[in-house]
Amino acid sequence: MSERGSPTLRMLDRHAGIPVVAATGLVRRKRSKPAEIRRIGVLKAYAIGDTVLLSAIVRDLVDAQPDAEIVFFSGLDNARTAELLDGVSTVVSVPISRPWRTVRALRAHRVDVLLDFGAWPRIEALETALSGARYTVGFRTEGQYRHYAYDAAVPHSADVHELENYRRLLEPLGVEARALPRLEAPGELAPELLPDGDYVVFHLWPGGYRSELKEWPLDRWRELAEQLNGQGYAVVLTGGPDDAERTAAFAQTCQGPVTSAAGRFSIREVLDVLARSRGVVSVNTGTMHLAAAVGAPTVALNGPTSDRRWGPLGELTASVNSELDGCGYLNLGSEYDGRRQDCMLGISVERVLEATRGLVGAAREPA
Repeated sequence: MSERGSPTLRMLDRHAGIPVVAATGLVRRKRSKPAEIRRIGVLKAYAIGDTVLLSAIVRDLVDAQPDAEIVFFSGLDNARTAELLDGVSTVVSVPISRPWRTVRALRAHRVDVLLDFGAWPRIEALETALSGARYTVGFRTEGQYRHYAYDAAVPHSADVHELENYRRLLEPLGVEARALPRLEAPGELAPELLPDGDYVVFHLWPGGYRSELKEWPLDRWRELAEQLNGQGYAVVLTGGPDDAERTAAFAQTCQGPVTSAAGRFSIREVLDVLARSRGVVSVNTGTMHLAAAVGAPTVALNGPTSDRRWGPLGELTASVNSELDGCGYLNLGSEYDGRRQDCMLGISVERVLEATRGLVGAAREPA
């Protein structure tokens, strides 16, 4: 389990973090934006998908401050993704659960501005307050009490896509944000490691807190694979090293050309797998955002998530949302208590197949 998914850390963050951050705010004087900005820090200590979204924000910062150095402070699980972002000068990996080590790393890089893109963890707000940055910006999120830590606090909304919230963090700097997430496939993966002919990528496994509630039933994945195999497409299954065993087991239950690539490739090579595909079908997770950012036709399956808050972005993207009442409720990613646990059952194979056919067909048409 990643640090952000730890129930213990979540409990400590809430019960100890709130009073500590509030006390920090009482003794800090709010400062104005520096007249000269030479080094900008971006703090995002978790979530591959959120880091992909920040590719757009980094581009906007580079356009507005072309002479400034961008230092990305990542966590342990998203450092490799941060290294993919065009415009980032340095990636510094910090452990979210060890605040004093994180604070030392932040202070060592002496940034003029530090932007905290975390929406709920108080520990990140505290680290930002102690970072030594000349100016700090972060979210005022309802019920999270983290805004005391910043020189400028921007409202975080549950009613817009997370990219829109990220764009709002640039407003105190006077930066107009308009870019969309974009990543470049490096073209390093040997062609013989992929199926001959056309293939579609399936990503079965979500990440994060209570990830099992964002999984689509395996029998429906199997039926979807059979339908696409019948139309001449092979299926490639992606996943991380921890997913390798269960992904291989699923592939063995399929009758047609279905192969597992889980755990076989680096994240750079995964970009090539996604970019060369005819389309990607994914639960709502980091790989979904990687696929959309690299320009692959992407179909997202949303149960407790909603496309409005967390959907893929780009021209060749589509979302299939649960048809069950009361779904699409996740805002910060942990609001499961008292909510439906069966939302993924409200996504039929027929609707996913229709969305996939539409995108794959559109991607095949000449421009």
